[in-house]
Amino acid sequence: MMKFTVTAFVFLICTAALLSTTEVTARKLRISMRCRCIQTHSNPPIHIGRILSLEVIPAGPQCKNEEIIATLKKGVTCLNPKADWVISVKEKMNKRNVTKSN
Repeated sequence: MMKFTVTAFVFLICTAALLSTTEVTARKLRISMRCRCIQTHSNPPIHIGRILSLEVIPAGPQCKNEEIIATLKKGVTCLNPKADWVISVKEKMNKRNVTKSN
């Protein structure tokens, strides 16, 4: 009877730990399942020299829009992916990153 009690207790602890881990994972998933950019910057254009990095998030289940997040020397801003200058900056940054990796 003692072995059964210990086994049942260990099973309950493992189940509780698994459920709490699953809940945390689901909460993180819910948080990441939305657009990160509420507003986007279109004008005036930002000079490429002020942009430290770009994070391009393709459209998908988390957000119906492509999102481009620029890290600048003075913070982070979302860029309008349809603006001509943003498309140009994105291409230049891609070329810069390809050159660095070769």
